[in-house]
Amino acid sequence: MARRCYGCGMDEIDPRPPSAAFDAYFCPDCELGVVGVEGEPHLLHCERCGKYFAVPMDERTAEQEDETSRESELSGLRIRQLAGARRAAYRSRSYCVIGALVCVVGVVQLTWMSVRLIRATGFGWQHIAYALIALLAAWGAIYFFRKAVELDREAKQSSLPAPAAEPDFTPLSDGSQRWKSLEDVR
Repeated sequence: MARRCYGCGMDEIDPRPPSAAFDAYFCPDCELGVVGVEGEPHLLHCERCGKYFAVPMDERTAEQEDETSRESELSGLRIRQLAGARRAAYRSRSYCVIGALVCVVGVVQLTWMSVRLIRATGFGWQHIAYALIALLAAWGAIYFFRKAVELDREAKQSSLPAPAAEPDFTPLSDGSQRWKSLEDVR
């Protein structure tokens, strides 16, 4: 049994007219290539059946629209990322302030306990332990306060770059023309 070649029975001649040989659009009725109408970017004309029809969007326009939608999507994504980063910085700053306050309370409590213990029993090894732990808590308070200030500065920092030059307000008017136009109405 002989197999039939895929190309058998196919026309070798392009049925489209030469003007439409390289067009990407075909007539929906006769499936012949169509040409664009001069001056109308979205209107096409079939030379065989004489019908006109519109193409919703040019491929270049679709690509440009895809780019702008992608840019706006990226812009929206970037805004969400910046907002999330700012919220995280505020949250971290709050944790640092709470940690610093806990350390300050620990320093005050340990100092108070050490003073009471010295009055009651005299100087001993517990006083040294209280003093060392109070120093460690004081160091923690300083560390957490500095970190909170750093995170606050980071959260309040603008993500926009500084302008390269001063804005030029010379083409703007001072509003006096509005008064003149109101006087003309009278």
